[in-house]
Amino acid sequence: MKVRSKEQLIDLLDEDLSWRKKELTFLKNNINSKSGHYKTYLRCGILLLYAHWEGYVKKSCESYLSYVKYQNLKYNELTENFVALCIKQELTEFEQTNKSTKHCQVVDFLLHKLNQRANIPLENVIKTGSNLNSSILREILTSIGIDYSDYELKNNLLDSILLKNRNSIAHGEFVELDDVEFSELHREIILIMDDLKTKLSNAAILEEYKI
Repeated sequence: MKVRSKEQLIDLLDEDLSWRKKELTFLKNNINSKSGHYKTYLRCGILLLYAHWEGYVKKSCESYLSYVKYQNLKYNELTENFVALCIKQELTEFEQTNKSTKHCQVVDFLLHKLNQRANIPLENVIKTGSNLNSSILREILTSIGIDYSDYELKNNLLDSILLKNRNSIAHGEFVELDDVEFSELHREIILIMDDLKTKLSNAAILEEYKI
């Protein structure tokens, strides 16, 4: 999807988070009711919570990336993380090849072509790997210029609680979960998604993608 305006981006971020929160709230309410099968709902809840967490990170970051792309800025108008995205493939080839021609091409670009309109890639840039841990999240956010430091204290929550339990359940292992622990995990993940939406919206409004 081509995201061309701040208003379009903010609407997309809001709408995508809204339906996810409604679905997760519905499941959480069923869990809290402690019906006869609520422990099954608990395990399902972990899977769905992770799915929406990964899905929102991917969708929201891709939407922001699309927005920056369609501002049609030059390379020398963008922050370094976006320039790095644009020439990532060339940098990889630069490192791996012994060909002087490739080395010269990359140097020529950096010296003489930064005043050209940037071609920001959209395909296969935001990669969650179906195992969105804190390290992958850090790389994704850094690649689009979003500060990860506010999430440092959430590393254990994301890696050892959400992702570890999700993987165990997905691999057919029995995981004994507590509804109180799930409610806290649900609350924390929703807070992080809300915060990510705010960060991306503010980045667009304040034009943080520009130098």
